[in-house]
Amino acid sequence: MFNMSSYSEWEKGIVNRNYHIFKYLLNDARVKRIIAVDFLPFTLKRAIRNFLKNILCDPKLRIYPNNTKQDKKKVIYRDLTTKCTQISDKLFIFSTIDSLFSSNRVIKKIRQVLDKIPQLPNYPSTKVSRIVWSYFPMFVDYFDQLDEDLTVFDAVDNWLEHPSYLKYQERLKKNYQIIAQKSDLIFTVAESLVEFFKSLGREKNTYWIPNGVDVEHFHLTQINTDPALVEEIPHPIIGYIGTIQSRVDINLLEYLAQKNPDKSLVLIGPIWPEFLKKIRRPAIEIRLKKYKNVYFLGRKSYQESPKYIRQFDVAIIPHKLDEFIKYTHSLKLLEYLACGKPVVTTPASGAEKFSHLIYIAQDYRDFNEKIQKALTENNPELVRLRLEAARENSWSLRFEKMMELILQMLNS
Repeated sequence: MFNMSSYSEWEKGIVNRNYHIFKYLLNDARVKRIIAVDFLPFTLKRAIRNFLKNILCDPKLRIYPNNTKQDKKKVIYRDLTTKCTQISDKLFIFSTIDSLFSSNRVIKKIRQVLDKIPQLPNYPSTKVSRIVWSYFPMFVDYFDQLDEDLTVFDAVDNWLEHPSYLKYQERLKKNYQIIAQKSDLIFTVAESLVEFFKSLGREKNTYWIPNGVDVEHFHLTQINTDPALVEEIPHPIIGYIGTIQSRVDINLLEYLAQKNPDKSLVLIGPIWPEFLKKIRRPAIEIRLKKYKNVYFLGRKSYQESPKYIRQFDVAIIPHKLDEFIKYTHSLKLLEYLACGKPVVTTPASGAEKFSHLIYIAQDYRDFNEKIQKALTENNPELVRLRLEAARENSWSLRFEKMMELILQMLNS
């Protein structure tokens, strides 16, 4: 699995679609082994970070199958730029910075690692298949290089539209074309991504499988909600959780702060470095922190986030409408619903599916009016319906659909 994150980031509670699918694979008895390839750096800054966090340091064993002993951790391969750590009989973490120099070196070392791992036996009823599953469009040199039986690409957003990757557009255009031509299966987070791959000539075996939510994680955590987490912040709380980056409409947030002096605007999440280059940190602080009802609480881990969301009186998604947004599907919308919270959002990909349960605002004034409406109309029956909707969109259902399609293709 070529990941869009590093295992060490997941251990710290920084999660995404890639993490959720990885964790389900890890706990699925049909999956016998995973070689997880950490984010392959293509900049010097990221290479240094990978080297320090993933190659010099060891995994902490926080992400683990519930029924497996944690007694297998050992390094099975190491050189100056690469390390592979065996976590268990099932899981191996591969980290390298060789992608900064040569894609061929990455493939060569993965093959060396595969040679060091004992081969799995074929089982009486079926043979063992090798699947290459990628979330990382910056690297596509694995096709026909790893003796794979099946290749899967899971498209999370359209990186061509991401402001952090503008300088890599030519490389991404070429890579997406290769992915469209060579992948056996393509999953997409947004319906518009199916159309995107059609524009590249890909007509078959491309499936829209939206994000899901771990309902138990968000629902059960409410039992342990600690009001002291935000005890100094007066209610009602208008809350947002997520990275503060270019997709967040700072002008809208300032408008809401001005129009709601009797309410608290709570922002939970880090400020994206690329965003700071365009809107300086002092500018953000001057524009928003000058309001006494605005609170920046910083990054909170995935494990902590339900306890904070439970304190929101209304949850918001104040995203700009641009080309990038139409290729996304909001994880936080489902997480808000799993906590039973009323949600006010700008129009976003997939939001219309929940229009009977959430409030979709068309402009700043409408957004503010719908916050007032959400606070007034909230009741136990709506909370129940939100939880029900979250259960109908669980990660377990998404994962089973993916596995069903994979097994159908392997069997054919």
